[in-house]
Amino acid sequence: MFSRPIRLPFRLLGIPVSLDLSFLIVLPLLAFLIGSQLPLYLRLLQISPSPELLQGPTPYLLGLLAALGLFLSVLVHELGHALAARAYGVQTREITLWLLGGVAQLEQIPRARGAEAVIAVAGPIVSVLLAGFFGLWRGLVQEGPVLQFLLGYLGFINLSLALFNLLPALPLDGGRILRSLLALYRPYLEATRIAVNVSKVLAFALGLLGLLVLNLFMILIAFFVFMAASAEAEQAVVSRTLEGLQVRDLMTREVSTVPPSLSVAGLLEKMMQERHVGYPVVEEGRLLGLISLEDLRGATPETLVRERMRPPAQIEPHAEALAALQRMAQEGFSRLVVVDETGGLVGILSKTDLLRALQLRSAQLSLEGLDSFRSTR
Repeated sequence: MFSRPIRLPFRLLGIPVSLDLSFLIVLPLLAFLIGSQLPLYLRLLQISPSPELLQGPTPYLLGLLAALGLFLSVLVHELGHALAARAYGVQTREITLWLLGGVAQLEQIPRARGAEAVIAVAGPIVSVLLAGFFGLWRGLVQEGPVLQFLLGYLGFINLSLALFNLLPALPLDGGRILRSLLALYRPYLEATRIAVNVSKVLAFALGLLGLLVLNLFMILIAFFVFMAASAEAEQAVVSRTLEGLQVRDLMTREVSTVPPSLSVAGLLEKMMQERHVGYPVVEEGRLLGLISLEDLRGATPETLVRERMRPPAQIEPHAEALAALQRMAQEGFSRLVVVDETGGLVGILSKTDLLRALQLRSAQLSLEGLDSFRSTR
């Protein structure tokens, strides 16, 4: 993703839908490419074109309709993943359309054996069903070259989408199916490492093929697969490391607070003394907000904290540590205020707390792995 997505003003089956900036760039480009190659598509689909179909802006309008149909098909493909995940009790945060298609952002990967494979294969199944639907519709409609082209193109592209996504390379559906099947017989991290290695080999082969045939789009996909596979490996390590930990296990319980009547000059002095860059704002035991160094830009020394504080990003102590880390990454928070059921302040969780936990748990897991290796000798 290249920017903060634009949230659309509707939901599909209760799931938010967003557009990445790259989608708005690639849509007209894809429309132009389809329109400029319209004669080739018509020959492949065995459609006899009328002269007006290839004149003026008509090819590019057809290209735009075809490109929109492609992305709508991708959206339905991602809805297939979301509905399959819902069957396992996993919700989807949002579906984002971007440069290379779509992404259904699940809250978590279900740990039930084979569940990831079921969720992953749901997308290609939906694409195959769409291909069959468009093919059947085209067979029933014998006239009209415009409709024949659109139905033929969407049938072909959905079948291609299904086959491409079944390649055993993360983060494609085939890569997730491979990892899930490997995890039936091996530890999850080992299954991820094998799937990542397979993904990188395929990415290298795809990139080399792209160079040989001078296909920039193929090279771009190869680069994306290679980088995304590396990210999958890192995410798997983080998930395994933080597994079983809750916010209350990592949060700082002795929290230094500031009153809303404190001046910016006094706040900066407190920051220097205590070496903190953010504080909860509390008055008479009530949490009012959060103030951090970045909130002080443009303030004068006499400015009061209440004038610069912002609503606190809150989380409950029994929330999963991994969920807290994901929320920080997605919403750009550097710390979360931990509150109990009554809204009372019980602690604060910062990125530093999470990074420290990652380092310590990684060392602990490494020692456990070493002991296990020695015991098998």
